[in-house]
Parts: sequence; C-alpha cells; structure tokens
Amino acid sequence: MVKLPDKKSLEGLSKKVGEAVKLPEKPEDKEIAETNDSQTASVPNGLSEEEINKIREEERKKIEQERIEKEKAEKAKKYEEIEAEKRKEEERILEERKKQEELEKLEKERQAEEAIKEKEREEWKKEEERKKTEDEKKRQEIEKEILRKQKEEAKAAKKGGHLVRNIGIVVLLIAVILVAGYISLITGNDNIEAYGYPLSYSAQYDVLMPDSKEVSFGGIPVSAVTSGDSTILKIGNDRQSINKGETKTFQPKHITIKMFGMSVYDSDYQVTATYRGIVTNRIDLLMTIKTSAPIQQWLAKIMTPGGVAITPV
Repeated sequence: MVKLPDKKSLEGLSKKVGEAVKLPEKPEDKEIAETNDSQTASVPNGLSEEEINKIREEERKKIEQERIEKEKAEKAKKYEEIEAEKRKEEERILEERKKQEELEKLEKERQAEEAIKEKEREEWKKEEERKKTEDEKKRQEIEKEILRKQKEEAKAAKKGGHLVRNIGIVVLLIAVILVAGYISLITGNDNIEAYGYPLSYSAQYDVLMPDSKEVSFGGIPVSAVTSGDSTILKIGNDRQSINKGETKTFQPKHITIKMFGMSVYDSDYQVTATYRGIVTNRIDLLMTIKTSAPIQQWLAKIMTPGGVAITPV
C-alpha cells in the first residue's frame, strides 16, 4: 500500500519549487524600486500619506520646470544663432550693395570724364579746322603777294632798274613776314597733355646723342646724363632713370609744329627708350616713337638737332 504525502509536505515542496523557478528582476523595476526607496528614505518619518504625496508632486513639478527651462534655453540659443546668421547675411548683402553703388558711382564719373574729354576733342577739332582754314587763307594770300611782287619785279627788270628790283625784294620779304608771321617751332610738351588720339603709327630709331648736353627735337628739350651703367633721360619735363639694357616708357604728350605761322604737324606722341650704353663718347638709345599722325621724312630731318645721329631700325 502506497503512502500519500500529507498537506504539510506538499506546501513545503511547493515553496521550494517556487524559489527554484523564481525569475530575476528587470533593471527598470529595480531602478523604480530604488527611486521609491530613495524617495521613501528622503521623506521624514511621521508624515501622513497625503503629505508624502504632496512632497512627491512638488518634486515632480520642480523636475518638470527644470526640463521646460532647459528646453527654453536651448531654443533661445538656437534662435540667437539663427538671428546671428541673418545679421551676418544682411551685412554681406549691404556690403555688396555698397560695392555695387560705388562701382556705379565710379562708372558715372568715368562716363562724365569721358564726355568732357570728348567735348574737348570736338572743340579741338573745330579749332584745328578753323586754324587750317586761316592757314590756307594766309597761304593763298602769300602766293598772291609773291605773284604780284614777281610781276612788279619783272616790270622793273624790263626797265633795267636794279634799285627798283632790290626795293621790290625787300618789300616782298617784309610782306611775307607781315602776312605769314615768323618761323617758329611750337610744342605742347611742357603744357599740353595728350588728347587721347590712337597712337596708330610707330617707328624705331637708333639715336646717338651727346652726354650731359641738352638738344632740341622739334622744340622738345631732350637731355641725357650718364653715370656708370645707367643714364637719366629727360624729355621735356618728364625724367626717367634707365639702367643699361632697361626700357622705360614716357607719358604721352601732344606736339604742334608751326612754320611761317602755319601748322605743319600736329599729333599725340609717346616715347619708349632703351639705354644701350656709350658709343664713341655718345649715349646710345634705342627709341620707339608712337604717334597719332605720320611724320614726314623732310620734317624728321628738320627736327633732328646738330650733334645727334638718328638711324631707322
């Protein structure tokens, strides 16, 4: 006969089985328990349940308020960063606008200056046309006067009057001088800047000129003083120091050459000079002359001063 376990034995066995299969606690459950234990430990003894709940509610509100304030601070910081970026962008746009306005202002000034120069050119053209007309009129008057005097001289020659012939020649010379004026070479090198005409003509020359002596090219004073391997070249009022083998370009100028009171050459010009050294006690310069009007060969010969040798290159 089998003996069944009694009630007490069964209860003991159930307890052992329950302890054997008991599951471990979850981390969050443990954390909640620790928090509750901490809150319970922080609550003074002798408080009622209502007072304990009130303290816990105040703690919860305090934590919530801190969270809200933290979020507000983060939002304010982000807003400030956005505003700073906006201000930076506005400053950049404003700076670009100022630059654009400055460029527009400079462009207007340039256009106004160009308009003034264009007006001056037009006035100069009109003045030149007027001068040419006057010069042509003077030339015709001179030709008429010469023809008249030649006729008078021919008549006097037929009569055999040498005295009359000589008087006629003197009268002719006086008339020519009175009508045509005097022979002059006038340049605008010192006072007249270039009119801005295109320098379409160019010629290159090898120039030998005396050292430390001023010479005149068509009325333009030119001098060169050598020291060692360099020379100081002065054209008009423009002075440049040039080392041997070095090239310097002078500022454009304007020149007007008149003979017998009539303009025979009128042009903008620019000189570029290279110092080559000393040749037979003279300064050797390679000069490039750019002009707005071509220089005639006969005029170039007249403009060449004594003691200077010019050879086209």
